[in-house]
Amino acid sequence: IKQVQLVWHRNQYWLHVTVEKPALQKVRGNVTAAIDPGEIHACTVTDGKEALVVSGRLLRSLHRLRNKVLRKFQKALSRAKRGSNRRRKLPAAKYRFLNNIERRIEHAMHTISAIIAKWCLDRNVKTVYIGNPEGVRKNDCGRKHNQRMSRWAFGKLRELLEYKLKRHGIKLIPVGERGTSGTCPACGEYSKQVDRTYKCSKCNFTGPHRDVAGASGILDKSVNGKFTKGRKLPEKVEYMRPKVVTQKKAA
Repeated sequence: IKQVQLVWHRNQYWLHVTVEKPALQKVRGNVTAAIDPGEIHACTVTDGKEALVVSGRLLRSLHRLRNKVLRKFQKALSRAKRGSNRRRKLPAAKYRFLNNIERRIEHAMHTISAIIAKWCLDRNVKTVYIGNPEGVRKNDCGRKHNQRMSRWAFGKLRELLEYKLKRHGIKLIPVGERGTSGTCPACGEYSKQVDRTYKCSKCNFTGPHRDVAGASGILDKSVNGKFTKGRKLPEKVEYMRPKVVTQKKAA
């Protein structure tokens, strides 16, 4: 142990302990991969041969729970009389809930980013291109879509990915993802996607999960500078849910 600090954080005391850890393994290969971020599937990563789809449903449900319960607290606070016991107890209960849910959200994002970092390390990936979905988030597509986009913590997840990959000597490069999920790998034409499975309306090509096609498109566009026709998609696709540590209920 190198340092111990008692820190006031999130309306309570936290104990920060600094310890010395052994040097991390560095990547020695020169493989290039790409990540397609999403709301339902947090990250889809591929090196052109294999692909991994990491579910983001847990993260999405935690954000929905946070907003739903927070709305109830705000409504109760607005109705409580000033100076009453209820008015005095509600803020403390609200902060207890926020502290708990924010730790769970942070834990889920750390787990997802650790899965991606390990996948890249095992395959000697040296450079990772990640799509920047800012254009998608700014589009006004209705109340429900806009609400989902506002809950999407993409920036924080990208920071954690950059931090974890950098420790292993892996470089993360943000790139534009315009047209990557809809451009057909067979004919190179763009068609709007509706279902989760990729289908081309121009040449009737049917492929794997559209996020896999999107990650493959980001990789193709970043490496070759354009979309190539007859692009080979990953032969092996794995799906994974982040395994997080859950709280134990008191007996």
